[in-house]
Amino acid sequence: MSTQEVKTSPCKVLGIIFLIILILSAAFVVLVHFAFKNENVTPSIGGYSLYLIHDDYMSPDIKKNSLIFATNGKPTQEDIGKVVIADDVSGKNGTTYGTTAMYFVNLVNEDNKLYYELKFKNSEDTTLVKGNKIVGIANYQFELMGKIIVLANSTLGYVVFIGLPALLMIIFLALGKHSKTKQLASIEKRREKYHEDIEDINDDAQASFDEFVKEKELLQNVHQENPTVQLPNEKGSEILNEPLIEEGVNKDDLVEMKEDLAKPTNNAIEELMKILEEENAKLKEFELPKAEKAVKDAHDNHQEILENNDNSNSNE
Repeated sequence: MSTQEVKTSPCKVLGIIFLIILILSAAFVVLVHFAFKNENVTPSIGGYSLYLIHDDYMSPDIKKNSLIFATNGKPTQEDIGKVVIADDVSGKNGTTYGTTAMYFVNLVNEDNKLYYELKFKNSEDTTLVKGNKIVGIANYQFELMGKIIVLANSTLGYVVFIGLPALLMIIFLALGKHSKTKQLASIEKRREKYHEDIEDINDDAQASFDEFVKEKELLQNVHQENPTVQLPNEKGSEILNEPLIEEGVNKDDLVEMKEDLAKPTNNAIEELMKILEEENAKLKEFELPKAEKAVKDAHDNHQEILENNDNSNSNE
């Protein structure tokens, strides 16, 4: 009982899982917050720039809140028709777009300077952008990933990515602790029951031993009063020396068994000895006078025969 281990409850396991989820989701929210803290950032990772679309200017080709992966570098004449990411984009009417995604239309040389002509999907107006404002050429877009990033940067995202895992973690860890407490209480109850059973067994064993001692003392007293009664010899007992005793048999139980078997035999021997003594007494009482009379009669007959012989001799 003392070596029994406390099992880990499923609630505690789930609590630990949600703790891990909380740590990972919190790290994700912090990373997204700093990487996309405003609309004009384009974080770069391994030669790629990331950009989150915040408008519908490129819809339906590129939907709002989609994440764009753009290869860093400037487009060439062969890249005309592709989507590029550019910084500080302004329209001809004075509208400022900031960092955005646009289609690369053409290369334009004005005043010996090379410009990139760009336009939105749903507009015929174009704008010229210097080469140093080009971030890269868009190759991949991920709509679902973009929506997750937008959600993670919102108040609802903080609740979903941080608040919900934290709440579930607290609930399952509390349930796991409660389950562990109940399990420990159950183990303690079984341990107490085990010790009570051990005490009962010890009490029964002690009572049996005391009874055995009393019976042995009684037999010794009987033997002292009647020496003809032979007590069973625990060490030299034929039963204890029997080769038929199987492994695991308690010799004390065999001794006690033989004593119980010997009690009727010893009592019978005592009764038989008493009967023999009484019969001997009766024989002495009745047979001895009869024998003495027979001897006396034989002596008298012998004397009479001698006297008759003497008389016969004298007459002759």
